Amino acid sequence: MKSRITVLILAILCSATSAWSVGALFVRPLNSSQNFALMSIRTYDAVVTIQDHVATTHVDQTFKNEMGSTVEATFIFPLPDGAMVTDLFYWFNGKRYRANVREKKEAQAAYDAKIRVRLDPALLQELGDNVYKLNIAPINPNSDVRFEITYTEIMPYELSTGTYTHLLKATGLSPKPLERISLKIDAKTQNTWKSIVVPHYGSTPANSMTYVTPNQTLVAFGDENYMPSRNYVVQLQANRESIEMATLTYVPVPSDSFGTDPFFMSWVLPPDEDSKPLPRSIVFIADVSSSMEGERIVQLRAALSSFLDQLTPADKFNIVTFSTGVVSFKSDIVDASPENIAEARDFVRTRTALGLTNIADAIHAGLTHTYAPNTAQVAVFLTDGEPSWGEVREIVILDSIKRWNTQNVRIYPIAVGSDLKLSLLNAMAKSTGGFVTQVERDDSISVIVENHLRRISMPNLTDLVLSYGSLQTIDVLPAVLPNVPVGGRVSQHGRYVTGGIYPVTLRGSLLNAPFTLTKDVLFGDPVTNNRAVARLWARAKVNALLEEIQRIGERKELVDAVIDLSIRFNILTKYTAMYADPDDPRDDPTGVPGDERPIEIVQVSVSPNPVTDVAHLSVRIPAHQIDQQVSVKIIDHLGRVVATLYDGWCNGSLDLDWNCMDTAGQHISRGAYSVVVNVGDRTASSLFIIQ
Repeated sequence: MKSRITVLILAILCSATSAWSVGALFVRPLNSSQNFALMSIRTYDAVVTIQDHVATTHVDQTFKNEMGSTVEATFIFPLPDGAMVTDLFYWFNGKRYRANVREKKEAQAAYDAKIRVRLDPALLQELGDNVYKLNIAPINPNSDVRFEITYTEIMPYELSTGTYTHLLKATGLSPKPLERISLKIDAKTQNTWKSIVVPHYGSTPANSMTYVTPNQTLVAFGDENYMPSRNYVVQLQANRESIEMATLTYVPVPSDSFGTDPFFMSWVLPPDEDSKPLPRSIVFIADVSSSMEGERIVQLRAALSSFLDQLTPADKFNIVTFSTGVVSFKSDIVDASPENIAEARDFVRTRTALGLTNIADAIHAGLTHTYAPNTAQVAVFLTDGEPSWGEVREIVILDSIKRWNTQNVRIYPIAVGSDLKLSLLNAMAKSTGGFVTQVERDDSISVIVENHLRRISMPNLTDLVLSYGSLQTIDVLPAVLPNVPVGGRVSQHGRYVTGGIYPVTLRGSLLNAPFTLTKDVLFGDPVTNNRAVARLWARAKVNALLEEIQRIGERKELVDAVIDLSIRFNILTKYTAMYADPDDPRDDPTGVPGDERPIEIVQVSVSPNPVTDVAHLSVRIPAHQIDQQVSVKIIDHLGRVVATLYDGWCNGSLDLDWNCMDTAGQHISRGAYSVVVNVGDRTASSLFIIQ
């Protein structure tokens, strides 16, 4: 009999559902139309490394087919928001195979060809949100299937606390307890740890915590015959003083495919002590359309009630509800007096879910209020996130918000429910300096609302600029730093040319008082050398390109750039897949995670950024791509070519100065632009701002 043959398909589904949010593993006989039954997870082992704000998780799982027949299985499970898969390994005949990233159509075609003859490839795809689907077929009777996944994330950071969440609950639908489960966390900080708390598991004998040094702590959890009922959460606080900025770097090694230039990640933390909330001018914009009926309208009323509980006499407020039309509590913002709050409670109690979802008109109504000066000017937008009436095009809604928001109101969406699309909410928050909070079924709404109001009421660090002295930086993202509230965090990713000690300077304002902070940083410090920094830069670059694609469509040069980055940095996007095949020499067995072939990439940078007068553009072309046709073009946010700076042959590098004039000789308007470089069939781009 042929030895066990395993086919793995791991795909990110387009949207999560409440059922999938806890994970499920199903099995049925191969080539059968029978209903799926539950399948057991035998062992689950995870190793986590945390360096300051960056966490890398490696999970090793074994499934058990206890049926007396050959089966196919489907495993659906989530990863934390923002986490990116960087490695897939699977085991076949006692050997460990690593998947390589390929263009999705190529990988799918290779997989289809193999599955028809029952050979054993592995395929990992991204199709949408961070919910994954693993198909395994065929699995022989009474046999095990083992695979490993590695993912990296920047941990959420709120109220001066970093939170690492390991979704143990995703294993909780296994029909039998896990024979073994283990989780090991090595947490390090460049400062010293102030506190590390494990809220739910910390008091159990299965959990341990070892303080190695003031800046390193080991956390471990393990058990046998265990059925997880909740996620494993670690809350981390580091000691620090006032405003903090810090940097991590990564210097590529020859086995990387990251090019030769090193990477950096810098972050800024506002002060978190002795910060007093500002008085608020706040408008609650609440979705009461039919899509909010049932549990969601109950959650919405509870959220609005909690908001009203948190108002103080110094605040001003209003409530705007919307479905097909828009209905406001008052015609404009009013004082948060006991009388107005009591009347608002009656208004909230009478809201019912009926009609379509007119997001555009609701946002317009909320932004045209008279927000009081010297207050925190905010709009809290509660919705399930899907426009269905009026203007429904996301790009038009976002462009309209920019026109309507003449008072610089920050929008803070609250997404009610777990099975919703967040792209519009994320974009409106990002464009106005807000952030998105998600309320799920078993969350404590009152606690979430209290924390939410506390955050949006704190003073912001504004007008932030990070500079790196004489360090030559490349492709810094984001080019312009957003405002960040007290207790929050903002990060910047980039590449640089030559390491050494350089002064990193942060300039900005707090409560309208300017400040400057300078710190000498060793770029290339072996102590904090962190490989995840390279992939986090690539992810930031890919996200910027995907935002362009969402805004202007799937232009070939943008899609090609996403695919190129995904392949070279071994990360998944919706245009690529991870594919492993024991018969392919590229997928030889390996015991060393992360082995990759060295490949150089086209690099482009713009300085200064933002540009005020003249932009200097630097293009570096790797040796294997010289003597090819090169074009350098400036693209606006609608995908239009506004200027062509170079079109010809190039033997290595280009240094161009551009006076911000379009092809007609007119000075182009302020805004966001991209420089797009095409070298043969390769594309590179960089976003920049003209002020």
